[in-house]
Amino acid sequence: MGRRGARIHPPLRGTDLISRFVAFTRERLAREVALLQVSNTFQKGYGAVYNVLTFRLLGETGYGEFRMTLALYNTVNLLGSLGLGQFLVVPLAQAAAAGDREEVARACGYNLKLSFLISTAVLGLSLVAGPVIGRMVYDSDLGASLGHLMRIVALGAVPSVVYTLTTSSLQSVRRMKALAVVENVDGILFRAIGILALVLGQRVPGLLWGVAIGGALSSTHALYHYRRVLVREHGFPDLPALARAAWRVPFGHYFRFSALSVADKNIAQFFGQTPLLYLGRWAGPEQAAYYDVAAKLFGLLSAFHGAVSRALGVRLAQVYGQRGVGETRRLFWRTLALWGGLSTIGAALFACLLPVFRWVYTPQALPSLTLVALWAVLTAKQGFTVTLGSIYLILDRVAVNVAVKIPLLLGAMPVGAWLVQTWSRTLPDPAAGAVAATAYLLGAFLLGDLIYFGLLAAPSFWRERRRVVEAA
Repeated sequence: MGRRGARIHPPLRGTDLISRFVAFTRERLAREVALLQVSNTFQKGYGAVYNVLTFRLLGETGYGEFRMTLALYNTVNLLGSLGLGQFLVVPLAQAAAAGDREEVARACGYNLKLSFLISTAVLGLSLVAGPVIGRMVYDSDLGASLGHLMRIVALGAVPSVVYTLTTSSLQSVRRMKALAVVENVDGILFRAIGILALVLGQRVPGLLWGVAIGGALSSTHALYHYRRVLVREHGFPDLPALARAAWRVPFGHYFRFSALSVADKNIAQFFGQTPLLYLGRWAGPEQAAYYDVAAKLFGLLSAFHGAVSRALGVRLAQVYGQRGVGETRRLFWRTLALWGGLSTIGAALFACLLPVFRWVYTPQALPSLTLVALWAVLTAKQGFTVTLGSIYLILDRVAVNVAVKIPLLLGAMPVGAWLVQTWSRTLPDPAAGAVAATAYLLGAFLLGDLIYFGLLAAPSFWRERRRVVEAA
């Protein structure tokens, strides 16, 4: 028995596998994973309906322009989104578990203050220089037009601060049911309003207004849940106390922790936008549409990866704080092997459903078998890395992560640009540009994973440096 009566499992034997699996399904972690799986699957389900409808109503060119506009805004919003909510879940979960209300208030206030200031700056930049940024990125009159449309999306930057604060706080105290409600209301609102605008003939601008208006409404709903669940039941600071905490907490309080984490997250997010940016500049909106449809299609499987990653990220942080690095390592490797195997099976089965997906989207949306095969491999690979980022964060190895990621991605981006320019002109594949963009993404991820797992194999990686929350 471990501390606080926690059972530490011995290595599994063949005859124990079924009984241990049944016991695992009765644990709270398993229930949370199951709930998030249902929620994420539901989100991916109506998200898929949304993608099908937008593609059918806009066509290849209109759909590509819509996704290029969002890619442009997401690139400008790298600093505005920050990822503070995602990365402050770790200290927030530890402070909440220890009953440290002062630290909870500081973490929430820090999140609110920095996110609000920078999202306001991003909004101002988008409104003032949107068309100029669009022309610089896409090098065309179309780019300037998309930069103008980007201003609509930017209107949701400031309200999203409240949504992010609420979802990260709910995750930190493992209120997964309330988290699922908040996220699904958000997903339904902006999609429903956008589709209504398309039906009324508003095309891409109407769809973008749906994103902005729906996001503002969902932030109001998130604020209600923050007060109802977090303030009343978990002692989180109410709005006046939150404002005071935001005013008082110094910018340097979480700077070392958040700065490296934000740099890591923003590098990865920018890299994720580059395929659409390259396609928009050198291959055209149609190729951007092919790439995005395939990405969204296999994103249905990512619902499972996302749920496991989020639930296990919090659980790994708690296990590390309460039981130490040894138990954390065992949980990490066990879950990684399980989800990697399931992901491989799921991706293979999903690729076999291509005739069904072509019937749903129309054959024009998925014109390339090569594109589908590459996305199947990429999706299978993701199952083996669901908690890779979390373990670097929890063990305070974010600096190592960033040190590997920056040169890797900086080296990969010129290669990706060359592939998109060259393959889109020379390959006979009807989705040659989208194939090049996907191959670039997959190659960079595989090389990065090889390095990261090589570091994990070193005993020094698991050396315990500090304990944030000590178990009683």
